[in-house]
Amino acid sequence: MAVKSRSKATLPASFLRLAYSAPKQEDSIGAQVRRFTLPATKALPFVKLRAKDQPLLRPESYWHVRSTGKTLRDKELGRQYARAAIAAMKADHDSSLVALILQDIIADAVTRSMRKGGSMRSAIAMGFLSEISLALADAP
Repeated sequence: MAVKSRSKATLPASFLRLAYSAPKQEDSIGAQVRRFTLPATKALPFVKLRAKDQPLLRPESYWHVRSTGKTLRDKELGRQYARAAIAAMKADHDSSLVALILQDIIADAVTRSMRKGGSMRSAIAMGFLSEISLALADAP
């Protein structure tokens, strides 16, 4: 009677499967908590925080700016704000940040237009929107 020997490829261990794999680093619970605390967004110079801000609270306003009264300076300031917002959006993994800012830009325009003699146009907002448009045009 001949005895069959197993080849190395058919050892019992070759049938073991990995039952658990750890989540990717960016999908971890810590990353999700960090995303909800929005540290980069809350550090933006044009974001107004609530009086008693806490980590999981949304800011009071995503667009709280004051004009310098100089159009060219305000447009450049808006461009700087847009670059900072894009960086914060990437750092916080918050793809809705620009949309939230745009909502508050519109609300600010409405508030300014309701004031007697107020203008809906804001040089800071125009600079912000110009830089966002430029970033979108350069995106692959």
